Amino acid sequence: MKSPTIISAWSSHPAVNRWLIGVVLALALPVFCPAQNKQDLEEKRKKLIREIEVTDNLLHKTTRNKAATLDRYVTLQKQIERREKLIETLGEEIAESEAAAGRTVVVVESLTRDIQTMQQDYGRIVRNAYRRKEMSNPLLYVLSADNLNQAFRRWLFLRKYDRYRKTQAEAIVATQQTLSKKIAALDASRREQETLLASLQGQRTALSTEMQDKEKLLEALKKDEGRLRDELKQKQAAHEALNQAIERVIQEEIRKKMLESRRAAAPTPAPSANPTATPPATTPAASASNAAVEEAAVSESTAELKEDATSLAFRQSRGRLPWPVEKGFVARGFGRQKHPTLRNIEITNNGVDIRTDENSAVRSVYAGVVAGVQFIPGHDYTVILQHGNYYTVYSNLSETKLNKGDRVTANQTIGRVSTNPITGASELHFELWHQKERMNPAGWIKK
Repeated sequence: MKSPTIISAWSSHPAVNRWLIGVVLALALPVFCPAQNKQDLEEKRKKLIREIEVTDNLLHKTTRNKAATLDRYVTLQKQIERREKLIETLGEEIAESEAAAGRTVVVVESLTRDIQTMQQDYGRIVRNAYRRKEMSNPLLYVLSADNLNQAFRRWLFLRKYDRYRKTQAEAIVATQQTLSKKIAALDASRREQETLLASLQGQRTALSTEMQDKEKLLEALKKDEGRLRDELKQKQAAHEALNQAIERVIQEEIRKKMLESRRAAAPTPAPSANPTATPPATTPAASASNAAVEEAAVSESTAELKEDATSLAFRQSRGRLPWPVEKGFVARGFGRQKHPTLRNIEITNNGVDIRTDENSAVRSVYAGVVAGVQFIPGHDYTVILQHGNYYTVYSNLSETKLNKGDRVTANQTIGRVSTNPITGASELHFELWHQKERMNPAGWIKK
C-alpha cells in the first residue's frame, strides 16, 4: 500500500517545515533582547522629557535680573545636558526602530513565500482528492479490503488524509493572520520612526536656541566677575557655618552613644567587705578630671560604635532611598568641582543641591529621630535626622514644625523649601553622613 508513504511525505513537506519555522520566528522575535532594549529606551526618553519639562518651568520662574544670571546659567546648563541625552536617546530609538522594521520585513517576505507555496500544494491536494472521489467511492475502497485489518488501515488512512487536508487549510489561515499582524506592526514601526525623527529635529532646534542663550549668559557673567566673587565669599561663609552646626550636632550624638555604650559595658563594682564603711569622697577636681578623660576618649575614635539594627537597615537601603522632594534636578553634585564660570576657582559641596519648584514639600528619606534643628543665615532652617549611625541633613527650609527628639516616618513632610527672593531659585541642600564621614547622597537615592 502507498497510503503510509503519502502521509509520511506530507508530514515532512518543506512548505510545512518553513511554515512552522516562520511562525516560530514571527512569534519569538518580539520577546527577544531588541524588544527589551526598545522598552528601556522608551522609559529613558520619557524620564528625560519629564526632567526637561521641570527645568523649563524653573527657567520660566527664575527672574531675569542681574543677580539671577548665575542661577539661570546653571539651570540652563543642566537643561542642555538633558536635551543632549534626549537627542542621543532618540537617535538610538530610531536606529532600533529601523532594525526592528528590517527584521519584520524579513519575516513578512518569508511568510509570503510560504503562503504561496502552501496554497499551491493545498490546491494539488484538493484536486487529487476530487479525482479519487470521482474515480472510486471511499466506502467501496474500504469495503474492498481483503480482511478486516486491511479495511481498518484503509479507513485510518482516509481519516488521516482528510485531517491533514484540514490542518493544511488551518495552517494557511494562521499564516495569513500572522502575516497581517506583521504588516500592521511594520506600518506602526514606520509611523513611529517618522514621529521620532520629527521629535529629534524639534529637540535639535531647541538645543541650538539654548546654546545661544547660554553663550549670552556666559558673556554677561564674565563682565560681572567681581560681584560673583563677592557672592561666592558670602556663600562659602554660610556653608562653613552650616558645616560647623552639623558637625556639632553629630558629634554630640556620637558622644552620647559612646558614653552609653561604655557605661553599659563597664563591670559592676564588687560589694564592699565592710558595708558600713564610707566610700572615699570625690573632689570636684577629680570629677572634672574623670569627665575630661572620658570626653577625650570619646573624641578619639568612633570605632567602638557598633552597627545597630537601625544602622543596618538604613545601609541596606542604599540606592533605594526616595528623593527628598517630589521633583527637581541636581544643580550641584557632591565633592570638589569647578565653579560654573569663575576660572581657577573650585568649590566643595558636602551634599547635593536640588533645584525644585517654589514652596515644594521636603520629605524625610527614611524613618528617624530629629537630632537637631538649626536656623543658619543663608541656609534658613536645617533639620538633621538620625538613623542609627547615619544622619541625613535637609537645609534651606523656609519652615519646619519639628523639634529635637521628635520621631519622623519615611516620606513624612518635614518642611518647605525656601525661595531666594532675589534670584527666585528654590533649592534644597541635602547631605548624608555616616558618623563623622560625609557621603555622596547620589549613591543612596534611587535613580
